[in-house]
Amino acid sequence: MGRAASISYGTIIGMRPVEVQGNGAGIGTAAGAVAGGVAGSFIGGDWRSNALAGLGGALVGGLAGNAIGRGVSSTTAVEFFIREDHGGDISVVQTNEEQLQPNERVVISRGDRTRISRAAGGPPPVSYAPPASYGGAYGGVK
Repeated sequence: MGRAASISYGTIIGMRPVEVQGNGAGIGTAAGAVAGGVAGSFIGGDWRSNALAGLGGALVGGLAGNAIGRGVSSTTAVEFFIREDHGGDISVVQTNEEQLQPNERVVISRGDRTRISRAAGGPPPVSYAPPASYGGAYGGVK
């Protein structure tokens, strides 16, 4: 909020689904290691077997937590291929809450992250050239 972003316009020329992995795996690994270490430390009789069981529990718990964290933090997104009005093509990966489709006009917001959204009344494509005069009903000069 309150950060500057540059804005440009373009048209979606293609799209494809992609699988995105999040950063939540580190939290799952740490939580699993702690839980496994605590649970494992109660196994055995003397301090050596408790320590070895705790170490093994931490290792197994960390691996399990990592796998769970990766599964929870992955999601399906869309890679959009966009032809910008000022020339050039870009690719943006994001979720598609707006149900954007090829040939739709989009506004491209570049700040900390690049995001696209449906353009409402954005500038026309560069190839558009208004007539030299409107004349007639528009009150222009012929």
